[in-house]
Amino acid sequence: MQDNIAIEPLVSVCLPAYNRIEKLKIAIKKLQEQTYTNLEIIVSDNCSTDNTENICKELQKEDHRIKYFRQSNNVGPTANFEFAKNKAEGKYFLWHGDDDYLDKEYVKVCIDELEKDSSYVLVSGLAAYRYFGKGDITHHGNIIQPNSDNPILRVVKYLWNVQENSIFCGAYRVNELNESYMPNVLAGDWIWMSKVLLKGKAKVIDNIYVNRSFGDSASVSYEKIIELIGSPKWHAKYPWLAMSKNFLSFYIQDKNILIGIISFIVIFVKGSWSNFKKYSKLGVVKKSLKKMFL
Repeated sequence: MQDNIAIEPLVSVCLPAYNRIEKLKIAIKKLQEQTYTNLEIIVSDNCSTDNTENICKELQKEDHRIKYFRQSNNVGPTANFEFAKNKAEGKYFLWHGDDDYLDKEYVKVCIDELEKDSSYVLVSGLAAYRYFGKGDITHHGNIIQPNSDNPILRVVKYLWNVQENSIFCGAYRVNELNESYMPNVLAGDWIWMSKVLLKGKAKVIDNIYVNRSFGDSASVSYEKIIELIGSPKWHAKYPWLAMSKNFLSFYIQDKNILIGIISFIVIFVKGSWSNFKKYSKLGVVKKSLKKMFL
């Protein structure tokens, strides 16, 4: 077993945590059971008020792979994610939600793919959802394969198809992304992914799962997200406009105006189309048309 560990590149699992100790224990247990063993499990506790600190320190004594850090005050979710990533020492890293858990083969399968093909900077499994994290799988995330040789096409494909963004929970090449970061804005994780896809290809493997719950998470509503990240309240009322603006502002600052304009257009059109379909189903558009032409 020691020989096996020696030839495996180190993988850093970055696990931001806040007041979910029971789910966090499951997440860590599933990481400890991974068939890929050369891991460092980086827990960044965002000043939890439950028993997270005591339990993590006990787990740390039992498993040297667990590295526990505690914020002196709540720094917000985005900064906590970034803090965990910046502690990574591995060749690869994963971002891991404190209310998620991985299939036993998840890390090994993702790393094997990355080791085989250097054109990929990210390999992910597929999200499997359970209501409040319990019972049978109710549905899966959407599959996006941004694997074009053209970086702009990769970004466009991702932005047009992204929904719950489970591809975010895959394994990344650290050396390709040292200067990339996730901004603290609505759709900051989408902006992060667009930066990743400008660096290289990404792949989703649909027979391994990151197991996730729905119905009890921070992403239940735009209002909750806005509250957590401290964005203006109008962003919750007009999310697609806010996301478009955030992309444009980020890439102007990043001195990549072309990607900013393309992203703005794709997200704005996607949001407009989504709203059209929503209101069409409600009969609002049909009623309006009848008034206009009848």
